[in-house]
Amino acid sequence: MSDSETPGRSSRTWFIIATVVIAVLVVASGALVSSLVSASGSEEKPQKSAAPPADEERPLPENQPGPTLAGPNPATCEELYSPEMMTQLTNTGLPLNDPSMADSVGTGDGELQTLISQAPQHLECSWGYAGDYGLTTSVVRLDDAGVQAVRDRMDAAGFSCSEEDQGTRCLTSFTEGGTRYGESHFLREGVWLATKWVNFAPSGYTPDMIDTLWPDDAAE
Repeated sequence: MSDSETPGRSSRTWFIIATVVIAVLVVASGALVSSLVSASGSEEKPQKSAAPPADEERPLPENQPGPTLAGPNPATCEELYSPEMMTQLTNTGLPLNDPSMADSVGTGDGELQTLISQAPQHLECSWGYAGDYGLTTSVVRLDDAGVQAVRDRMDAAGFSCSEEDQGTRCLTSFTEGGTRYGESHFLREGVWLATKWVNFAPSGYTPDMIDTLWPDDAAE
């Protein structure tokens, strides 16, 4: 080979080498891009968080206030009587709510006593001492079911009941061993006036409480 052919051959050699290098780089670049795309596609898409479950029914807190009851609601025994009846009772010399009467309620019937003790609201007003002379009135607030339970029990126990003063009046009395016992009950607008007496039944006692608690009717 002559020296005059060396430059041309050398140029072709470098051209071939450059072409090969470029081809290698192109292939390598394509492989890299393909690898990156594949890796990107293989990544799991973030899952959407599940919707929070619907709130389950939660139990109501304890000691919730009961429903508002209709009808008059005397807070003290003094609110239960007219001034005239209060004076009459006081003048008897019998004490109001003597400690010996603390467990007394306005009925001697066991089932009615249970209804009084279970009622959400009741006021006790007694006159006298535990024994053979005095009375106790329970002012009881009832819902419709409670009123019906009282009526049913009075009917079963043989009370004499009649409609009176836009309510129901029920009475019973008997004598045993020379002692007179009796009960007077009045039901109206969810209010139960339950009175138990022993040898002491002031005239007009229950009607006075009715007129005091429903004064608009008394004025008519």
